Amino acid sequence: MMADWISWTPDLSLNIERIDVQHRELIKRFNDLGDAVWDGKGKEVIGNILRFLADYTVQHFQDEESLMDLFNYPDSVAHKKAHAELVAEVTDFIARFDEGSVESHLVISVVDRLGHIRGVDMALGQYLTDKI
Repeated sequence: MMADWISWTPDLSLNIERIDVQHRELIKRFNDLGDAVWDGKGKEVIGNILRFLADYTVQHFQDEESLMDLFNYPDSVAHKKAHAELVAEVTDFIARFDEGSVESHLVISVVDRLGHIRGVDMALGQYLTDKI
């Protein structure tokens, strides 16, 4: 077990408890994935973590998008597009994993996309701060 691949830090908080809890869970599971790959765990273990992450991410995005709709978030179209792109990348990543071919550039691409999502989430959190 290594140190965290991604660490939760206070600056990641959107100050929306439900979303912060979900973000912490995603980071925890992403760290589990990193450890599983690092430790050479089997394909079944890694696949289970990937599928959990994919399913949980979809649910998390639905929760965020319902808040955007509820509070008429002005940048919701771009934010939802970023969500859809990440879901497509993760879906493609899992399909390639299932076929037995995961290239490191795909992992880097997904991590980069997570960084982008983090940025747009911060804007959403700032918008919602005085509304929730």
